[in-house]
Amino acid sequence: MNSKVSCAPQKRSEQKRSRETKCKIIKAALAEFASAGFEGVSTRAIASRAGVNHTLITHHFGTKEDLWKAAAAAIFDTYLSESEKYRQSLGHLEQIEVVRELLKHYINFSAEFPDFHRFMIQANHGDSELLNWFTDEYISPYADSELDLLQQAQKLGLMPEGDSLHVRYLFIGAVNSIFTFALQFKRLSATDPFSKQVVERHVEYVLSLFSGKKL
Repeated sequence: MNSKVSCAPQKRSEQKRSRETKCKIIKAALAEFASAGFEGVSTRAIASRAGVNHTLITHHFGTKEDLWKAAAAAIFDTYLSESEKYRQSLGHLEQIEVVRELLKHYINFSAEFPDFHRFMIQANHGDSELLNWFTDEYISPYADSELDLLQQAQKLGLMPEGDSLHVRYLFIGAVNSIFTFALQFKRLSATDPFSKQVVERHVEYVLSLFSGKKL
């Protein structure tokens, strides 16, 4: 998992070593949960990946469910933080350029943080109570902001007309296809789907596909 993943806000009273340990555990948990889902991962496996004693998970997070929620918060906080920084960097571009750049950023983020969508895919197959919590706390508000962007894109001709929620899932599928099937893609194409050249080409393909024209 990318080292830039944001960990949960820390208390000022926490020692640096404690903060670092919690951050390592969250990053390891996110990678493990994204790979095998909540039920398929043990806290011992997460501790092993993080390089810490497994008792530290209970000490810092309590239950595996609490750790799963902390991992969910971490990846969404990362996405929102990265998106806001990128939005601010756009300055005073025309609306169509802002929308196009934000769509590009979403694709680039998906390439840089593939566990973001892998985590969500695994959550969709897991415990229903966790999925309900996840949907209410993160997916729903996150989807609302995405739908607003997609509706702007539809008005500007950057996305096809129709139900924006349906278009959202089509877009997510297209964006993440080569990253979700990265090993297959690499085997068949002999190229790394996460390389700069392939990602840039993927951005162009996806945006062209949804706008119906070359950008």
